Amino acid sequence: MATKELALHEKLEIHELVILKTSCVTKAVAMSGLVQDDKLKALIEEDIENSAQAIDELKALLIS
Repeated sequence: MATKELALHEKLEIHELVILKTSCVTKAVAMSGLVQDDKLKALIEEDIENSAQAIDELKALLIS
């Protein structure tokens, strides 16, 4: 019988991913204020939105 609960090592790996993505978002937010090129700024903002969504999805995996 298969269980849907994550193993401890899987939870730790997801937690590491959350930490990495959070660090990347923090850096992107800090750098977006320094960027002057509109296209690059749009890419950074899109990355921030996508990363925030990914963080939420990873956190949901940890909660369930």
